[in-house]
Amino acid sequence: MAATNVPPQAGANGSQTKNTNFTGFAPKFGLNVTVNSSGSRAGTAENAVAHGVLTGGGSHFVLGEPEFNSAEDVREYCNTVRALMIQAAIELAMAAKILEARLAQAQHLPDDNPIQARLRAVKIGRKLKKASDGATAAAKSAVGAYGAFTREYADLMRPRPQRAVTTNPFKF
Repeated sequence: MAATNVPPQAGANGSQTKNTNFTGFAPKFGLNVTVNSSGSRAGTAENAVAHGVLTGGGSHFVLGEPEFNSAEDVREYCNTVRALMIQAAIELAMAAKILEARLAQAQHLPDDNPIQARLRAVKIGRKLKKASDGATAAAKSAVGAYGAFTREYADLMRPRPQRAVTTNPFKF
């Protein structure tokens, strides 16, 4: 019995069903900032809008002008930085995976095998993953900054006991 060589049909092993029309990758990133309704406005999105940051004018700071007038301002600013960096780290990690998957599906070079194309996609995705790791490190550092602040300035933050006012003041 003779074996016949039949070319693969459309869709066999996924050879002709892949989308090879790779036109590029343009991720859309959105910046989600939580507005805190507490009395202090330092380091919040509300402060950033008040200073014209998110509306196109005023300050050059994304988080608004840092106003470190009290321990509450420092805590709130560090929490805002932490929240922003965690959100950025999540978005960057997701974008790295999406980019890597998209590039792995792209049409590879003529003298290239699929493994080399996949390795190139992983190498490029690793750069965004490194940016995600940097954002995570920035969030950790913001928490560490507030921890160091409370450690170094704890004596100033605690209410000091006041001496009782003497009923018989000293008289000359």
